[in-house]
Amino acid sequence: MTRARVEEVIGQGMHRFLGDGVHYRDLLDIRAEMDDWSQWCATWSRFGDAAEQRGRIAEDHGHVRTAAREYARAALYFHYAQNLYYDDPQLKRTVHDRKVAVFARAAPMLSPPLHPVSVPFDGIEMPAYLRLPAGVSKPPVVILLGGLDTTKEDYQVVNDLCVERGLATLAFDGPGQGETLFRMPWRRDFEQCVIAVLDFLEQCPQIDAGRIGIIGRSTGGYYAPKAASMDTRIRAAVAWGAMYHLRNLASIPRATLDGFVYVSGSRSVEEAHTFFECIDLEGAAAKIRCPLLIVHGGLDTITPMENATRMAAEAGGPVETLIWEDSGHCCHDRSHIVRPAMADFMCRWL
Repeated sequence: MTRARVEEVIGQGMHRFLGDGVHYRDLLDIRAEMDDWSQWCATWSRFGDAAEQRGRIAEDHGHVRTAAREYARAALYFHYAQNLYYDDPQLKRTVHDRKVAVFARAAPMLSPPLHPVSVPFDGIEMPAYLRLPAGVSKPPVVILLGGLDTTKEDYQVVNDLCVERGLATLAFDGPGQGETLFRMPWRRDFEQCVIAVLDFLEQCPQIDAGRIGIIGRSTGGYYAPKAASMDTRIRAAVAWGAMYHLRNLASIPRATLDGFVYVSGSRSVEEAHTFFECIDLEGAAAKIRCPLLIVHGGLDTITPMENATRMAAEAGGPVETLIWEDSGHCCHDRSHIVRPAMADFMCRWL
C-alpha cells in the first residue's frame, strides 16, 4: 500500500476524473493529500463531504441550481472514493450508499430532473433514472450503460449532453454494477438485462419506444453492440471503448483486474478469465444492423485496438469511428470531442 499505487491509479484515471466532472483544483489537492493508497477512500470522501455541505447551504438559501450541482459533485467524489476499491468491501458499500443518497437529493433539482424508476429483471429490480428533455413530446431515448464499477450516477456529463439535444435518457445499474451489485453479481448473460430495459421502455408512455439508442462504456462497449445484435429495437449503438473480447484479462492494470475478479465472484484471475470468456462478439458482430459508432484509443490497456478494428470490420450495418492512436481507454483525454459526438450521433440516427 504505497504512494506509488496512488500515482498509478490517478495517472490512469486523471482524464476520466476530469471528463466526468471532478474539478481540476480538487483533483490536485486530493492527489497531494494522499501519502498512501490506504487513504484513497477517506481522502475522496472528505471532498465529497465538503461538496455535500456546500449543497446543503445553497439549498437552505434557496439556490436550487447550485445545490443540485454540489450534490451531484459530492456523489461523483463519493463514487471515486469507492470506485475499484476492494480492499474493504464494507467500507466500499458504506461510501457507495452515501453516493446514492446524495445523488438522489440532486436528481429532482437538476434541470431537467431525473426520475427514479425500477426495471424488473430476473426476480430483482434494477435501479435506474429516467430523464426527459424539457418541451419535447415523445422524445427518442438513449440507454446509458456503464462498465466495470461504473454506474448511473457517474454518467451525468453524457446524460446532460443527450437531454440538451432533445433526447431522453435511461441510466441504470446492471448486475455487478452500482446498487445492483449488492443484489446480483455480474452475469455471463449480462446482455439480457439490456433486453429487460428495452421491455421496460416499451411500457413508458413518455418516450418514443420506436427510437431507442444505447451508449455502452468500457465493458458496455461489448454489451451495447451485443444487445444490438440480438434486438432490433435498438436503432443506434455506441461502443465507447470497443470490446470485441476480453481475452487479454491477465494483462490489464491491477486495479481493473481486481475489479473483474470481485464483480464476477471469482476467487482468482484464472477463474475470472474463465468467467469472462462470455465476452466475445465472434458470430454476433455481423448481426448488428443498426448504425454503430466505435470510440477507441490506440493506447488502451484494457481493451486493445484489435477489438475496435475487428468490430468495425464485421459489423453488419453502417459504422462510424472516432479513433486516436495516441489516446487511452474510452478516449477520456478527448472527452471534449468524444462525448458531444456520441450525443450528436444519437441525434442523427434517432
